[in-house]
Amino acid sequence: MTIILTPHLITFLKKSKIIDYPGAGKIHTEEIPKMGGIIIFFIVLIMVNGFIEDFESIKLLLVSVTILVFAGIVDDVLGLNSFIKFIIHNITAVLLILYLQQFYSEISLFGYTFEHPYDYLILILFIVGSINSINFLDGLDGLASGYSILIFSTLLALAIKADNLLLILLTVSLLGSTIGFLRFNAFPASLFLGDTGALVLGFFLISIAFLTSINFNDAVLDLTFPLFLLAVPLIDTFKVFILRIVKKKNPLLKDTDHQHHILKKSIISHELTVFIIELFSVLFIVPAVLYLFDYKFESTILFLVLGLIFVGLHPLLLKFKIAKSLSALHLLLHDYPIKRIHLIIKLLLITAFILLLFIAVLTFSLTTSLQYDELLLLLIMILGLFGLSVFQVKKLGYVNELYVFLNFTVFFIITKLSLPVVTRESLILSKIINQVNLDEIGFYFVSTVLAITLLLRWKALMTRKLFFTNTDLTMIILMLLTFVINSFLKFDLHYFLSISLLEGYIFYIWYKLVVDLNKNLIFITTILSFMLPISLLVTLLILTNG
Repeated sequence: MTIILTPHLITFLKKSKIIDYPGAGKIHTEEIPKMGGIIIFFIVLIMVNGFIEDFESIKLLLVSVTILVFAGIVDDVLGLNSFIKFIIHNITAVLLILYLQQFYSEISLFGYTFEHPYDYLILILFIVGSINSINFLDGLDGLASGYSILIFSTLLALAIKADNLLLILLTVSLLGSTIGFLRFNAFPASLFLGDTGALVLGFFLISIAFLTSINFNDAVLDLTFPLFLLAVPLIDTFKVFILRIVKKKNPLLKDTDHQHHILKKSIISHELTVFIIELFSVLFIVPAVLYLFDYKFESTILFLVLGLIFVGLHPLLLKFKIAKSLSALHLLLHDYPIKRIHLIIKLLLITAFILLLFIAVLTFSLTTSLQYDELLLLLIMILGLFGLSVFQVKKLGYVNELYVFLNFTVFFIITKLSLPVVTRESLILSKIINQVNLDEIGFYFVSTVLAITLLLRWKALMTRKLFFTNTDLTMIILMLLTFVINSFLKFDLHYFLSISLLEGYIFYIWYKLVVDLNKNLIFITTILSFMLPISLLVTLLILTNG
């Protein structure tokens, strides 16, 4: 949804003159639309509204982030005084604390417990500092959004480990929307987060980090975990604040004294600077996770070592000539032959095809709960669509895409109501690995392969040409609606429909990538998509009648 809707947002922002103009303290030399992060906020709201049963329980959380969003919008459109922004950030922090206090009994840092009212003061300082640190980090194309993706991925894994449904939902929606946004925010950016987006990301990063810390520390809000996890922006912000105070400058204003600016200006390219900052972000994730799992001493030592290296990164790169080697490697990767990338894409699509065949065989059925007349009706409908597609396939591309999506979805709906030919118990691998579900594992693998293929496709085309269309948006909304409706109805058959739509969509993405690479394959791949449900229905009709 983010990938498809963002181009429309870019057009609106350009027409509305909500632009980040080049100037003092800015790296970019062109007029770039800002306030793009508003779409991340809206996607999260849609997901939360659709899937949270007790909406009242998170009211304070949503009110606090909404206040922050409105402040960001006003700042992006009209501009806000730094003192007013500081006041609004503090109000947001107080509301967030009111939401959090139902979950924790005390606040600590490195084992030291803060007494009241100092616990509130330190918490406000931590929240405001963290939110602003992400805003300061948003100084290079794709840096803040790419960094957030890394942290949200870690928080998602920890949410799954803790079996916390709210955190799972928040991190999944934030992760998905930020990945979609990064498509337009990566260097060279066609859209900026703006204060709106940076503040939203900062708010959710610190909020979810706090809730994760509470989950793993028996209702104690240990600030050490979020400190370790968000170390890159926090250390950089603290260093710059101290330097600005010493130089008698306003510490709340953006400038080019941050670590990423220093690296970019002196020795390293834009992309490589982002890579190095995000590499350190990954390194700081290690002590953060170790700390949660009671390796407190070891994680603290590792954090201090990494912190010293990060602060002294620039002179270290110069002294050991590491920057020169990294720049040479970056040029090598940047100039990697396009022909080879196309070859890799072809190999990945062949791999995905083998995996899809594997899934189709595993799920193909011989017995079903459907009646003979129901199977016959489905077959007649599919054959009717097949006849229409033969005449339309070369004329109406979007109709053809819908046919393909429908074919794959129907196949999986039928298999959900049937017993597969190859049972889990009959597979040797299943006997070795307890309770393995090979078709699900196949979907995970093929999804990963297709995601890598998409990334390489963008590199190969060297263009902003979009892969997903408005037809895809319709399909995604359909899937989203089925999941939302099922969350209210709790209807098993409706759940099967939801999963079947998702599985059919994964097959459909493979089809789109294949025909995008070679338009001559449209006809044959469309015919093959019809053969999948037709062969299944004919088999079941013969066996049911027999």
